[in-house]
Amino acid sequence: MHSTRTFCWPWFSLIAVLFLTSTAPVRALDHTPESTSTEPPTELVFRQPEASPIANFAVALLTEAYAEMGIRLRFVEMPRERSLNEANKGHIAGELGRIPTIDKDFDHLRRVDFPLFEAEMVLVADRRNCGLCSFNDIESFTYIGGTHAAEQVLAEHEVSKPNIKALSFEQAKLLYENGRVEAMLLNSFEAEQLECINNPYTIVVPFKRNTGYHFLHERHAALIPQLERILHRLARSGRVAQLMQEHDAQSRSMQHFMSVPQFGPVTLTAGHWPGYTNLDGSGYYWQLMREVFEPVTDDINFHSNSVNRAYRGFDEERFDALVGTVAIQVSDDTILSRTHINFDRALYLFAKQQDAISDTLTGALERPVCHVAGYQYEQLLPSQLKFYSVSDYLDCFAMLDMGRVGAVVAYEEDAPDWSESPYAKHKLRDGLPIHLAFHRNPRGYRLRDWFDRTFRLLVEERRIDQVYSQEMLQRAYFDTTPPPTSASATGSD
Repeated sequence: MHSTRTFCWPWFSLIAVLFLTSTAPVRALDHTPESTSTEPPTELVFRQPEASPIANFAVALLTEAYAEMGIRLRFVEMPRERSLNEANKGHIAGELGRIPTIDKDFDHLRRVDFPLFEAEMVLVADRRNCGLCSFNDIESFTYIGGTHAAEQVLAEHEVSKPNIKALSFEQAKLLYENGRVEAMLLNSFEAEQLECINNPYTIVVPFKRNTGYHFLHERHAALIPQLERILHRLARSGRVAQLMQEHDAQSRSMQHFMSVPQFGPVTLTAGHWPGYTNLDGSGYYWQLMREVFEPVTDDINFHSNSVNRAYRGFDEERFDALVGTVAIQVSDDTILSRTHINFDRALYLFAKQQDAISDTLTGALERPVCHVAGYQYEQLLPSQLKFYSVSDYLDCFAMLDMGRVGAVVAYEEDAPDWSESPYAKHKLRDGLPIHLAFHRNPRGYRLRDWFDRTFRLLVEERRIDQVYSQEMLQRAYFDTTPPPTSASATGSD
């Protein structure tokens, strides 16, 4: 398998530890336990959270709730693993957000029974290194010390792979970026702070979901009933939801199906790619859809169309899912499968002469650039160029030969062999992972989560070998043997 690396440059199993070390200057921590006076405190000290939507929301909510009690909050820097011990000793007031069972290991902490948030423990990796990237597929990983949700995941899955316990989020990120490890095990709200999370090669694998709770040292246990009343009142009044919206702290965890659901009729569309989505309902991708969705519906329908009609029909919500798309070609109203089903091929720019390639890349080409309708290749080239779309690549190359267009965007295998001299060409991008697209609504999320769960089992249990060819398994990084030197169509052209 190729060894590649996606770097995080300067798309919801659960949370072990909410917060990391901040770089903001704070006052030094006084290690003397707080007074045992029965008078309520005027100030409580907690570990400084690293900025994130979830952290900012939790700070804002608790700051507001404590202010009603006449208590201000102060935050100090310290590593995540140390803060639990400090909280348990009473050197700080408690923990802002931890998994609900943390008090079983730290017996001086008391839980405030108000769920602050939900999130997941996720594995972040480069799908080109490990395919669907389960723990069995990676060679090494890092996680942040003191993240008890991560330790729960590792224990439950009996993971014994080489790993590095990082002191902070920044250190874990650097270990991954510098190639010291193949993956990161993080809270989902931490993973969302990575710029590489939007890289199409980055895969996010959800594991344990949990709820974050606030904890106080037993010295402050008398505050808990009043604090709970205030938090529940803020929730009933809509203030909690308002704060979540203000801090963009909404998160959606992957659904864990306790039983096989029933979705009613399921309609799927795709471009017509011979061998993959044949008009008669046969082909690799349609067979895959049967394996995934027939257990949850008695009525599954396949619609092979032109690429343009498939995208338009999906956008108009006439179909539940679009089979065979890449991340750069879907709208904001769309969610993609977390798992990819294949990889497309490298994309090229073709022209009669090298000068035309140069003019296209600088935006100086006067004649149009031709491509197949339905693909948004315009975003790969300067915006001032003129574009012309057709239904078939051969039409583009015929017009290129006649001088009606100045360049063609196509896959290398689509260039015809009728020309007496080879075309000039320039690679625009490498092959991208191919996904299913679903609508961003409750049904879409449920269909997406069912697909991801079932497809991952097909691959892990090697039942995918009965559906895909060996070449497809290699192209999608579902096989450990080297990928083929020459590639056939993948269903994205």
